[in-house]
Amino acid sequence: MNLRRWLAPDNVAVVGSIVGLGSFLLPWLNVKPNRVAAGTGLSLPDAAGGSGAAPILVLWLVCMALSFTVKGLWLRRALGLASNLVLVITLVLAGSAARSLSESAGPFSRISPDTGFWLALVACYLLIFASRRAGDASVLWRSLMSWSGLAVAAILLAAGWLNSLSIMQELAIQGDRFRAELWTHIILFAGSVAAGAAIGIPLGIMAERTRKAERPIFLITSITETVPSLALFGLLIPPLAALSFAFPALREVGIRGIGATPAIIALVIYSLLPIVRNTFVGLRGIDRGVIDAAAGIGMSPGQLFRRVKAPLAAPLVMDGVRTASVQAVGNAAVAALIGAGGLGAFIFQGFGQQAPDLILLGALPIIALAVLVDAVMNALVKLVTPRGVTRSAP
Repeated sequence: MNLRRWLAPDNVAVVGSIVGLGSFLLPWLNVKPNRVAAGTGLSLPDAAGGSGAAPILVLWLVCMALSFTVKGLWLRRALGLASNLVLVITLVLAGSAARSLSESAGPFSRISPDTGFWLALVACYLLIFASRRAGDASVLWRSLMSWSGLAVAAILLAAGWLNSLSIMQELAIQGDRFRAELWTHIILFAGSVAAGAAIGIPLGIMAERTRKAERPIFLITSITETVPSLALFGLLIPPLAALSFAFPALREVGIRGIGATPAIIALVIYSLLPIVRNTFVGLRGIDRGVIDAAAGIGMSPGQLFRRVKAPLAAPLVMDGVRTASVQAVGNAAVAALIGAGGLGAFIFQGFGQQAPDLILLGALPIIALAVLVDAVMNALVKLVTPRGVTRSAP
């Protein structure tokens, strides 16, 4: 028997399986007597019992075996389904173990996910990513491997199965404020990216059309991109404060040295480079023969831009907007330090109070929001891509 024919290890899947097996040996849940006190870490067998831990251990071993034999399409599908099953069982056990532990630990106790739990989720992500790299043509299987575990997780959340976990208890306490800060976060990043696109796309067109404009446009946008976000927020506070004091009418409409105004300006500045660059590359990369053919049939410059250049460049332009959107979701968290609000307020409040649950209450939705924005923007990129055009990154 030729082992090389069957053994085709996937490095990403192997690393994911090792991380998953390692998570089994680390503290999985942390039991704290109250919100800020130090807790006691419990392994998965201690928290969920041997009958609950055994299926996860078996599945990690199955994933490890599949990681070394993922040459076939069906083996990759099996790897994807197994990793999603691990994700579902992990969440089910976390909810049931947290409920049982909270009943015995007291009314003020907090049951928090510990290192092993988070490593298990990371391992599931790595294995799902590895399983998708096969280029499966079946939309059904791609969807099952990508979203089945997350769909079950959403059902568990909606059903209240995870309510005994400390982060869900924090959400219940901070519910009204959380919804307000989430809406503020969405307004900050969505408004800034929309303004950045309105400015950046014309700048990219100008840079592509005029070589004299190309150098200063890219010089300015590249320099501003290198300035740390907190430093840029700080640089904007003095001039805006001076303007608001010189012209009191500006304060009436909300333009001040702190708050949303400097945050949006900074986020707009950060969104310019990827949008300008992708617009420039998208227009510059159009085949010259296509442009000559369009001009040869009598198209005016305006018609040439609207009917040929803009449709062909649209996928790369939207890809730049996608990059700017994902960056803005993360950068908007820092805006909480200058009074702009958003989910970052929970993160910095958690640091100040040494409350990990508050930090997670701000950080996890930001991660989920970034993933959701990326998925939506990728769908829009595919939507604006003309038939027969292969999407390519700059």
